[in-house]
Amino acid sequence: MAAENGYYTNAIHQLRSKQSVVLPTIEPSPGTSLQDRQAPHVTPPATHIPLDEEFYVYDAYTGRNRPNVELLREHFFHEGRLSHDQAMFILDQATDLMTREPNLYDLMKVFEIGGSFEENNYLFLGDYVDRGCFGIECLLYLYALKLYYPNRLYLLRGNHECRHLTEYFTFKRECLHKYSIEVYDACIKSFQALPITALVDGRFFCVHGGISPELETLRDLERINRFEEPASKGLLCDLLWADPIPNFGHEVGLMQQDPTYERPQGLPPGVPFVDNHTRGCSYYFTYEAACKFLERNQLLGIFRGHEAQDAGYTMHRKTPTKKFPSVITIFSAPNYLDVYHNRGAVIKYKNKNITIRYVPPIPLRLDFAVADGKN
Repeated sequence: MAAENGYYTNAIHQLRSKQSVVLPTIEPSPGTSLQDRQAPHVTPPATHIPLDEEFYVYDAYTGRNRPNVELLREHFFHEGRLSHDQAMFILDQATDLMTREPNLYDLMKVFEIGGSFEENNYLFLGDYVDRGCFGIECLLYLYALKLYYPNRLYLLRGNHECRHLTEYFTFKRECLHKYSIEVYDACIKSFQALPITALVDGRFFCVHGGISPELETLRDLERINRFEEPASKGLLCDLLWADPIPNFGHEVGLMQQDPTYERPQGLPPGVPFVDNHTRGCSYYFTYEAACKFLERNQLLGIFRGHEAQDAGYTMHRKTPTKKFPSVITIFSAPNYLDVYHNRGAVIKYKNKNITIRYVPPIPLRLDFAVADGKN
């Protein structure tokens, strides 16, 4: 237990050190009423709860109610909230649906990207909550879409979809502020139902973090019990937490490139995994490890998330045989934490071709009204 606590303390410390952004404290001017809205030109959040007649839509195909995703989209856009029962309905139904899905998705037969949900399939690689003001809205909306399009929307688990990190960061406090502890616990239960990996077109291995020394073949995924909190080590931990090693594809002599790297003479050939000191858990995997994993499983490449990218994505070194990037890191959140100024990116895969679509960074705008009688 002591080792387990040390693992989480170290991992959380490393994560916390990456988000040390402090906004200045602005004191109200003399004579300012704290009851008045200081930016009256900004539309206030929606204060109403959707009526059940609006929220629930009868699905004649399944004979069951489902959430009205168009209403949710508009309601959440205006920062509105749901009733406790409405939120629990989405969480419970989505958890039940995802519980029946396997540890490895195979999207080979259904994956053909187009434009709308009616014509496209979407795969998300995890990290839906924490470090943002609208984590619960993001999660509820994705789950509602999952209920609406169960065979077109696929959600994988990220390292933040767990109790330990959501208690330390913002998501638990957000749930308690907007809803209740029951809603938070239902979210945690739903996280444990999220599948871990996906296989696209039989060629691309998709995961949040990376590969593991315990992952020889895809059959090894069958022994994962995902319906629990991730342990401090092991296959599940690595799939959620692992990263490509710094200087991926050029690991020999890494000491000269990164003085903080703890190997006195660089990384010798034949070392596939190295302790991930940056994360405080799991491993860095090398180019050699990635290539061998792809060869053993007759795959073309690895798609993963987990790390912010300035351009929204990084195509890592190509394999020697297929001449395709061994790993593609994709990051879809533009202007991460409102300070990174990065682009977001989405991979579009259609007719055996890959294209990258970008989401430009949206700057954080803070408008303050000065209480001196002037605007």
